Amino acid sequence: MKAHARIEVQEHFKKIYHFADRVIEIALLLYFIFGIGLALFYDTWVVALTVGPLAMGMYAAAKWFFPNKTLNQYIAGLAVDIFMAQFIYQMHGLFEMHFFAFIGAILLITYQNWKAFIPLTISIVVHHAAFAYLQYIGYEEAYFTQLDYMSLSTFLFHVGLAAVILALCAYWAFDFHKRTVRSLLTNLKLQDQLSHTDQNIAFAAEIAKGDLSSNKDREEVDELGRSLIDMQEKLRDAKQREQREKFMNVGLAEISDILRKHVHSLEELSDHVITYLVKYLNANQGALFIANDIEDSNGEQTLTMTACYAYEKKKFLEKTIQAGQGLVGQTYLEKKSVHLTQLPQNYVSITSGLGETTPKSLLLVPLIVNETIEGVLEIASFYKFSEDAVAFLEKVGESIASMIASSKSSLSMSRLLEDAKSNTEELRATEEEIRQNNEELQAIQEEMARKEREQAAFLQAIQQSIGMVELNMSGQIEQINHILRQQLGYKQNELVGKPHTVLLGDGQTKGADYKSFWADITQGKLSQILLELRSKQGDTHTLAVSGNPMEDQQKIMLLCWLGTTPKVMA
Repeated sequence: MKAHARIEVQEHFKKIYHFADRVIEIALLLYFIFGIGLALFYDTWVVALTVGPLAMGMYAAAKWFFPNKTLNQYIAGLAVDIFMAQFIYQMHGLFEMHFFAFIGAILLITYQNWKAFIPLTISIVVHHAAFAYLQYIGYEEAYFTQLDYMSLSTFLFHVGLAAVILALCAYWAFDFHKRTVRSLLTNLKLQDQLSHTDQNIAFAAEIAKGDLSSNKDREEVDELGRSLIDMQEKLRDAKQREQREKFMNVGLAEISDILRKHVHSLEELSDHVITYLVKYLNANQGALFIANDIEDSNGEQTLTMTACYAYEKKKFLEKTIQAGQGLVGQTYLEKKSVHLTQLPQNYVSITSGLGETTPKSLLLVPLIVNETIEGVLEIASFYKFSEDAVAFLEKVGESIASMIASSKSSLSMSRLLEDAKSNTEELRATEEEIRQNNEELQAIQEEMARKEREQAAFLQAIQQSIGMVELNMSGQIEQINHILRQQLGYKQNELVGKPHTVLLGDGQTKGADYKSFWADITQGKLSQILLELRSKQGDTHTLAVSGNPMEDQQKIMLLCWLGTTPKVMA
């Protein structure tokens, strides 16, 4: 809202407040007279002559001490509630006296100030709650209702309805205020439009002639004038945007042509690109740094200056920096453009290598494609780079990075093809050597297979002549081969789980030789003994037995040499 419109609104509401004050003053006077009338019938002169003047005095004091404030509006709401409380007391809790609060709320609408209902609402809630509670606990001098008892639900309904009525009154006051302001602003707007019509016509004529340089204050014109200003600004922006797009499109097209022509030579591509960019941006110096694919001896990523141009001449400089070194190295690591407008006197010669003259503005742009940085472009000028120049270089940087990556790939493919040729020859020689080795290996495998067959036949022959019993460390039989089972006349698994002593003749386990034999093998030593093994039919066979402990499996293997003559037990 403009200042003069705000003043007009304030002046208009002063008139509204003045009228509302007269209404409230008359209403309060009538309330006081009504209280005097009640005192005539119910002999409540003390209340009528103390409470009534108190309420009117509060309102008068607010008007007197704060003449230009809205405090009297809030006091008026309190005064209405005080008069209502007076009437309820004078009428000994007559329920209809509560309606005087609603009459006062209607009168407060004339102020068109919804905040004026806040004190009235708070006062009603406090008054009703306090007097209802005092009457409920039996205090006879506090009148709230003529009923002997009011339930909580009834009280809540009473308060709720009162709150709804007050809320509606407050809403209408707010709505009247809003409508009044809208009407005033509409009238003022029409007046302003009429007063600015001639100015708008002249302004439109200037725009029609193509004069876009004039500037008008938006606060001093109407809606039509602001529309004309918007149109002027849009035309001006469109012209500037057309110039920027032309600058961007022409530069991109020409740099793309350079990149296409020199994609196969990274050195030529760098020279032509940096020369074109320095001239196109009216800069003074420039350099192009490209990231090396191979790290240095310290394992650090490095960048090499592949082209340098200054003062319309190509500079033959050689410079390699590490990632993180100087502004170029920092730009490489952070992958963000850097635009400096204040440089130290010797910055270029020390850090940039572009010469001895110190520029006033320096722009470093990372060359990024597919989130991979291929290098850094550094341009220096005696003037500050515009936002369009920065955006152009960042856009061009993507194309340059793409071409650098393509050029690197081409060079890499060439090297790979050369390496592939040499590797092919090496592979051929290696294949011949492998073929010869395979033939020798096949002969060795055939010899090993022959020896394995011989060993298998030998082992089978041994198993046909040697009985084997597998025991656990407790001496229980876990397995016995078929040769020994047949020799002793037992079936498969018949002896599994039984102690091995069932196979020994009477009294052998008590002999010193057997005890020594068993002690050795349980202690992990090889031992041999001559034992008499008893068959299932009762025959005995004197056999040479070898005990072989197997510590890794916690087992004992007994080897029995067959071939001795059986001995019939008496």
